[in-house]
Amino acid sequence: MEWGGSGQIQGVRGKLCSGGPVKLARTRRGPPGKSLNRFPVFTWYGACPVRMMEELDTRATATPPAAARVACVAIGNPGRAILVAPGCTRLDVARHYERVAPWLLPHLAPRPIRVAGCTGDRSDDGFLGGHSADEGGDDREDAPPFLRLAETADVVRAVQNGACEFHTWGASFPRLERPDRIVLDLDPDAPLAWSTLREAAEHVRALLDRLGLCGFAKTTGGTGLHVVLPITRRHTWVEARTFARALAQTLAAAHPALFTATDAKEARADRVHVDWRRNAHGATAVAAYSLRARPGLPVSMPVAWSELADDVRGSHFGIANAAGFLARRGADPWADYESSRQTLSATLRRAVRA
Repeated sequence: MEWGGSGQIQGVRGKLCSGGPVKLARTRRGPPGKSLNRFPVFTWYGACPVRMMEELDTRATATPPAAARVACVAIGNPGRAILVAPGCTRLDVARHYERVAPWLLPHLAPRPIRVAGCTGDRSDDGFLGGHSADEGGDDREDAPPFLRLAETADVVRAVQNGACEFHTWGASFPRLERPDRIVLDLDPDAPLAWSTLREAAEHVRALLDRLGLCGFAKTTGGTGLHVVLPITRRHTWVEARTFARALAQTLAAAHPALFTATDAKEARADRVHVDWRRNAHGATAVAAYSLRARPGLPVSMPVAWSELADDVRGSHFGIANAAGFLARRGADPWADYESSRQTLSATLRRAVRA
């Protein structure tokens, strides 16, 4: 495990043992008398590797029994309940990530990560950062903080310290200044039926086909869908973000009754919002195979376009069935993801006026 960023570690519970020049900074605070109770957010101080997370959670005063070890990591208070998912515990979350690790790690290990927590008494959808429109490298003083989790044990240690969701950057190490994917987040207005969202996804796919681009679909664990375009690492963040915005605007112009590319609440009524803002430096999207801290602990699941015939939103894939579904699944719908990287040529950009 490595920690990423440029200057400090925030909100760490307990003692951090380091092999290099890491320093402890201020703890994030909530309203007077209230704690944010969030999973801590970390950043690099130089290029320093640090000791694993076992010493970060000082609440565990005794080593759990051998039965409460996952990926060789001791799970403190394994029976701690997950409020948003009655009957689920911290141990269940850890075991989920151990089971899906072969599919999850290829999406986590190469990328900077942010986390959202799901504690025993509340879920925490928030995490430091979100969308950042700034352009620049990861060595800036204001660079967003992130984690890097390279192994199954790293992910389980994060769960032991309160993590539930994992969200990844649109770039991979070591070239964080060059994005390698574009994400179009199809976010439907609440009353919209699945058939409407499926129609929207079909229009997105048709546009990509017309442009000669390859997109991969996945559920978000919520009400929407993500369409992910793998791209070559030769574009700037501004270029990737501009192209994503142009795709969204093209869809909205072609189908104004179905799509909107603006954030205004009134414009999103009875439409599918194409959120293109997840393609800026420091912005994140929920990782494939990550849980969501929502009722039923749904999973963000890669799907084939043909699988959109059924309503796959929400807890259609969840902690109770995701690992079994993956074990039984035949062909991986994202098997060609890495080999499908595409360049945003000048011709492509002109086609969508990017």
